[in-house]
Amino acid sequence: MSSTSFNAEEHKKMLRSYFNGQGFQRWASIYGNDKLSTVRNTVRQGHAVMMDKAFDWLQQLGLPKGATVLDAGCGTGLFSIRLAKAGYKVKSVDIASQMVNKAKADAIKEGVQKNIEFEVNSIESVAGKYDAVVCFDVLIHYPAEGFAQAFHNLSSLTKGPIIFTYAPYNNILAFQHWLGGYFPKKERRTTIQMIRDADMQKAMASEGMQVTSREKVSWGFYHTMLMNCSRK
Repeated sequence: MSSTSFNAEEHKKMLRSYFNGQGFQRWASIYGNDKLSTVRNTVRQGHAVMMDKAFDWLQQLGLPKGATVLDAGCGTGLFSIRLAKAGYKVKSVDIASQMVNKAKADAIKEGVQKNIEFEVNSIESVAGKYDAVVCFDVLIHYPAEGFAQAFHNLSSLTKGPIIFTYAPYNNILAFQHWLGGYFPKKERRTTIQMIRDADMQKAMASEGMQVTSREKVSWGFYHTMLMNCSRK
C-alpha cells in the first residue's frame, strides 16, 4: 500500500540538503582513499564488491562500443569514470551539486571528462534515452511510493537493462538498522528504506520489467540487493 504521507518534493529537498552537506563529507570519504573506521571501511569494501559485480553484468550485455549509459545518482562518479574508461558514453546525474562537482573534478583527473556529460538533477526528473541505466545505493533512500515513482522514470529512459540496488525488507536488516542507531552519530549511515517483496513486484510489473539476475551483497555493515532487470 502506498504511503499517503510521502511528499516527493520534500523528499528531494531533504536528499539534496543532506548530500550537499554532511552526506557529501561522509560519502566522499567512504568512496575515496581516506582512512576509515572499521564500520565505514566495511561499507567501502561492500560497495566495491557490488560495483565489480554490476560492471561484470554490464559487460556481459555486449553493448556496442560507445553505447550510452545513464548513471542515475552518480555520487562522486566512481562508476561513471569506470564506464568512461571502458569506452561507454556516460550521463552522470546526481541531486547534489557537491557530488557532481566532485565527480567532474575526478573525471578530469582521470582524463575521461569528454566521455561523460554531467547534470545536477533528481532520478525522478532526469530525461533522455540510453542503452542502459544504472542506479546504485540511491533507491535505498526511497520509501515504497517514492521508489515506484523513481523506478517508473528510470524504466522509461531505456529499452535495455536497468541495473540497480535496493534494500529488501527482512528482520535481520531491520534489527541492524535499529542497532545502528546506537552508534555515535558520526558513524551512522543515512536512513535506509527497506522495500517489501510485494511493493517491488508491483513496481516491476507496472513497468513490464523482469529480473534477469540478482545477487545479495553483504559485507560488514553494507547490505544491498543488486538487481539486473530487462523488459519482458
